[in-house]
Amino acid sequence: MFFEGIIITGTSCSGKSTIAKELCNEEHSVFQVVQAVTTREARNDDFNYDYCTKEQFELLSKHNMLLVNATYRDKCYGIQEGQYKSVLLSGKIPILILTPESAMTLMDNMKETFMCFFIDASNENLASRLAERENREATKKEKKQIEQDRQLSYKANYVLKNNILSRSVSLIKWLWEHRNQGGGLSQNIINMMLDCGILLDRTNEKGVKGASYDLLLGDEYYYAGKIKKLSDAEPFLTIEPYDYAIVSCKEIACMPRDIIAKFGLTVNLFCQGIILSNGPQIDPGFRGTLFCLLFNTSNRPVHLKRGKHYATIEFNKLIEPAQPYSGQYQDAEKIIEYIPANALQGAINELKKEIEKLKNESRLMQNIYLGVVGLMFALISILLVLR
Repeated sequence: MFFEGIIITGTSCSGKSTIAKELCNEEHSVFQVVQAVTTREARNDDFNYDYCTKEQFELLSKHNMLLVNATYRDKCYGIQEGQYKSVLLSGKIPILILTPESAMTLMDNMKETFMCFFIDASNENLASRLAERENREATKKEKKQIEQDRQLSYKANYVLKNNILSRSVSLIKWLWEHRNQGGGLSQNIINMMLDCGILLDRTNEKGVKGASYDLLLGDEYYYAGKIKKLSDAEPFLTIEPYDYAIVSCKEIACMPRDIIAKFGLTVNLFCQGIILSNGPQIDPGFRGTLFCLLFNTSNRPVHLKRGKHYATIEFNKLIEPAQPYSGQYQDAEKIIEYIPANALQGAINELKKEIEKLKNESRLMQNIYLGVVGLMFALISILLVLR
């Protein structure tokens, strides 16, 4: 896929302009921000805007000079097509800083032209940055706008949480440099992505090992026809012989559109007779809790402890973005959303019944066999006495 530029969009106060400025200010930078035009008031941290009146903006729009034309929080924003082409002709990679609605409209119209980054942060960080920048709290209207902006993030190639500026800048550079390359992700790249809220959320700092991450057992699970939760008082899940449980991970998946993942059980659980019965692949673009079905094939109970490493996940970057997952489990975080209505009549329960039947038949046959052997010994003893 051929990208000729980058779009940086996201929530207000997430650090979009700061990230773009850092990308352009580095020595020998290949990036350049395309100057935008706006009718809003100037701010101290602005560096990428030309200011105009509403009448001047309408004139640019009337003469079809705007590549982007949008209204955001009652102010007009646009990017002149001539400015964009000028950056391209200079040999630089253009960076467009856009509102989420403008970004997604441009992505729809020029789908394979731009690599799009949606920049976000926690509500607490956004509130803190707004207070620092404007010395006030966000209004209800601004908070509502943030939530509306986030609903558009699924169209972006990557959704980054700008928690550490240097990590955000480094990750965007790396993703641009490897935009048409695929392969397994290394420890350094996994850590960088986790720092930016990509791949997984609710992660453990020490979870990355080599080229994989150690998944921890979550609290919620389904066993014996009931949804239950592990706790400090009851930290162990016991899977009886020839029985199964559906368990959750502590982590939440947040996969970008060009990365897939696969996970498998630890060797320790495998050696105890536990097998992973569901498909282990995580589709690009999937968001939600990871659940898996564990089946105990051994003749002994197996115990799993809350918050302990039970599975390992590895990540692979695709050569180009894929259509993001849009199935029924998108954004699902509760196990009830995964349990079918006929779970008690499902194939696994039918298998359990068959196994119990075989076990009972085996016990019956064993008793008959022992009875026959006992009878034979008794007959032999009688014959010996008669002689």
